[in-house]
Amino acid sequence: MESLTDTPQCTIHLSDAAQERILDLRDNMHKPAMIRLYVQGGGCSGFEYKIDLAKELADDDIRVDVNPYIQLFVDPFSAPYLEGTTIDYESHTMGSRFVFHNPQAKTTCGCGSSFSVE
Repeated sequence: MESLTDTPQCTIHLSDAAQERILDLRDNMHKPAMIRLYVQGGGCSGFEYKIDLAKELADDDIRVDVNPYIQLFVDPFSAPYLEGTTIDYESHTMGSRFVFHNPQAKTTCGCGSSFSVE
């Protein structure tokens, strides 16, 4: 069994705005910020981005330490689709959302929540 530190790497970046939002959510929950980031089939373009609080860790999770207060956990299936992605957070009068800037995406839907690869 591999430990999290022995698993393959995945490069994911969070903008300052995304880090601030995650830390705001963490502060309201009084817990460390452990975030599960993954893709699943669906959406307009083939794959949907998903971001949730990590409740438990799988043995094969890839851990991305963003800073001392935020850790991302990515499953091995999702890692190649998310490699090099930058996640931002936007807030407008119509709402707020995390925005994914993914170099693996060849096409994206209009709202930016799903993508396809070749």
